[in-house]
Amino acid sequence: MFQDKSGLFDDFGFKLVVINSLLEEETSFSEELAEMKEKYVDGFDETDDDGYEYIPEMVQFFENLTLTKEDLALVTDLAFDGGEEIYLLLMPYWDGESDELDVKSVKGFEQLPNLEKVDYISMCDEELMEAFTNAGISVV
Repeated sequence: MFQDKSGLFDDFGFKLVVINSLLEEETSFSEELAEMKEKYVDGFDETDDDGYEYIPEMVQFFENLTLTKEDLALVTDLAFDGGEEIYLLLMPYWDGESDELDVKSVKGFEQLPNLEKVDYISMCDEELMEAFTNAGISVV
């Protein structure tokens, strides 16, 4: 359904996990994301049924986003959890119950040179965490 068109990661769901860890950082895409959020995400209220559907412009933004080496170096921890902010940027009323954004592969995590910790709660099969533990990255 969705894909990482930048080619950095095999799995779009994993790319979202990585981007989520960068939302509070100053990144190469911070300014553009703020503009996209203001234009397409902000302003939804409980009476707006569109909030229960993916925002095509936001999906396209994240699919096409190419993270720089500097962005990737900022990632120190990842959180696999359907309650993270990134999902609300795609669908304002995301409930975390669907599985189309679940992570099927973490291939590409090797491009995160400063990754130290992974919080595993949901959004993927627990077996995927073995890649991190085998690389000496703490999984909690």
